Amino acid sequence: MKRLLTALMVLLLGLGLSTCIHTTDPPEPDWLSMLVRAAEEGDREAGLAAVEGWNADETRPSLDYDLLLLLSDFLAAETDSRWLTDELRLGMGEVALNRVASPEFPDTLEEVLPDYAEELKIDCDRAEGIDRGYTELALRLLLGERRLEKTVVYLGPMVRGPVHSVFKDLHYGSFYFCESNHPELYAPLAQLGPALLRMLPAIPAEIGAEAKDP
Repeated sequence: MKRLLTALMVLLLGLGLSTCIHTTDPPEPDWLSMLVRAAEEGDREAGLAAVEGWNADETRPSLDYDLLLLLSDFLAAETDSRWLTDELRLGMGEVALNRVASPEFPDTLEEVLPDYAEELKIDCDRAEGIDRGYTELALRLLLGERRLEKTVVYLGPMVRGPVHSVFKDLHYGSFYFCESNHPELYAPLAQLGPALLRMLPAIPAEIGAEAKDP
């Protein structure tokens, strides 16, 4: 009986020691939430730190804080028009990113947005703090969420090319997502496929619009 008790005590002691020795890595900080909060509060230092933490994992799409702010500002334009849906704002952002990836437009968002904003008649001045909803939309796009074809480079109340899809708004009427009039320029991009998506994560796929041109 004594031997049995001794064996049980040794076993329990061993389990206790193994529990004390075993440690688990602390959970990774929620970099994306920290990034959204930093943009909302206008805390550039915290935003850069969150981006650095996120980008430390090379298996994830890399982010740029200034690019996030730029796109968030654009999506936040017309903030008095809060009836605009997230779907339409995402489409607005995707068209901008499509233009960056397009051979027909400049190669950076900084160069693309002024003309695009003028076409949409919106003001994209940089704000000190950005509503987290718009930052979250921009983040979704920069992390690779896509609903549009890569050839869709026009958006507005006028048809400017082959109609890809139409978004109907009760206040503003119809918005036409139109493809480039030079689809032959995009054939090489399609051939690159996933390899290009890894190099240029802003290249889109397709949009789920409310109605599509037959």
